Amino acid sequence: MKIILDFLTNNYILLVMLAGMFLITLFDVYLDRSMIHKLRTVIFFILFLVIFDNLEEYTGNLDYFTWWRIVLSVLCYSLRPTIILMLIFIVSPKINKLIVIPALLNFLIVSSAFFTDIAFTIERDTNHFTRGILGYTPHIITVIYILTLYYITIKVLADRPSEEGAVLLFITMTATFSAVLTFFNHDEVTDLTYAVCILLYYMYLYAQYTKRDPLTSVFNRQTFHSDMNRHPETITGIISIDMNDLKWLNDNKGHQSGDKALIAISQSFTNAIGKRERVYRIGGDEFIIACRKTSADEIEKLLEKLKAGVAETGYSCAFGSSVNKSIDEMLEESDKLMYEDKARIKKELENQGIIHKRS
Repeated sequence: MKIILDFLTNNYILLVMLAGMFLITLFDVYLDRSMIHKLRTVIFFILFLVIFDNLEEYTGNLDYFTWWRIVLSVLCYSLRPTIILMLIFIVSPKINKLIVIPALLNFLIVSSAFFTDIAFTIERDTNHFTRGILGYTPHIITVIYILTLYYITIKVLADRPSEEGAVLLFITMTATFSAVLTFFNHDEVTDLTYAVCILLYYMYLYAQYTKRDPLTSVFNRQTFHSDMNRHPETITGIISIDMNDLKWLNDNKGHQSGDKALIAISQSFTNAIGKRERVYRIGGDEFIIACRKTSADEIEKLLEKLKAGVAETGYSCAFGSSVNKSIDEMLEESDKLMYEDKARIKKELENQGIIHKRS
């Protein structure tokens, strides 16, 4: 009974954190199921690790040998790099599944302790732990996975410098520090740090859903106003976009068809923009692209890419743009030009006798 009480007391903060994170995932309505399953899996892995760590410490303090100590050591050595691997799958879901091979190799090597001493051995007479020739394999595999996290982080920062890159960098640096602590046998701090990393990334993911439009995944109206108030001097161009005939689609083919159209054109916008542009859905069929430190020529080329992308979807949009003015002036001008473009498109279709044309 005292052992259980000591375990609960020494790991109270970590256990509460893990229980709280699991409870939150039960009621989450934003993240997709695969992400929820990954988060729950790593929560349980951390829970098992802290339990096995404490049991291994207990069996290590006994004055006699028990096979349970080997079992627990194998589980602990296997779980640590596996938790980092799960972090990789969470932050980079599309990564090549072959990345599990080092973790499997590590499990096979540490499991050899039941038959050989190449990983580690425990003296039967003294219950003393001795590291074998491959005893540092779990640490090496952990380092490999941490370096993979650094690679993912650098790639994210290079592709789209954003808060995601900053969060990933923090998690990666924290995981690095955890690996150092593990090497010096500070397992209790390491387990807590893993939990903090998972909680931080979950909070980041959850925050993203408050900033994005749930249907199209582009940024929402609230984020647009927030971004315009942050370093407004860097906004050099505004592009206003309005989808044509969304109401006709909803009325004649159903709202599901309208949603499908909005998703398709939003994706085309996202594919066309670069690192210095952001797409916002500010109304039902209205979008704005804000351009930071972008020249008039670059915005003109972006407009051509946007129009070509929309044309490939089979839908139609009206565009207006404005550059090198105050944000309010650019919004007013781009909006005005967009409605003029919308009227022009409608007039052309009327002249051709085709009011509603779909590919």
